[in-house]
Amino acid sequence: MAKVGPELMNEMLNPLLQNGETYEAAAYAELTPKFPIMMYFGALGALLGGAPRPCFIGLTQSKINYVIFGGLKNDKIMGTGSINLNEITKVKISDKLFVKRAAIKVEKKKTVFSIRKKLKNIPDQERSLQIIIDRLSALSESLKQSA
Repeated sequence: MAKVGPELMNEMLNPLLQNGETYEAAAYAELTPKFPIMMYFGALGALLGGAPRPCFIGLTQSKINYVIFGGLKNDKIMGTGSINLNEITKVKISDKLFVKRAAIKVEKKKTVFSIRKKLKNIPDQERSLQIIIDRLSALSESLKQSA
């Protein structure tokens, strides 16, 4: 299994950038399943989408890009996506012992990322996590005030 590291992260995230965009922060995360009840069905539940999926997230000035990956060598891209920051309708941040969880809602679609606080193979993980969480927290506050 290939190690998850900054090289792999850049290789997977950079193609999602538009002309002139750069990442303010990028981190390893896990995309929480939409139907967590499926986790209770073992291997079958994991196949049906019940297991957390490893991903990289990158924060630009205007959006969050993410790449879901897997495979035996962590080299297969299973899916990609972008969330425009101006389309987010709700953000909820929770702090656990080893991870921070960011639940992002765009209209009726909810996406939940669990971002580890420290990761041995990605030296910038802690700094990137702080930048992402600070930005989402500020967005959450502005959404609360405008409501």
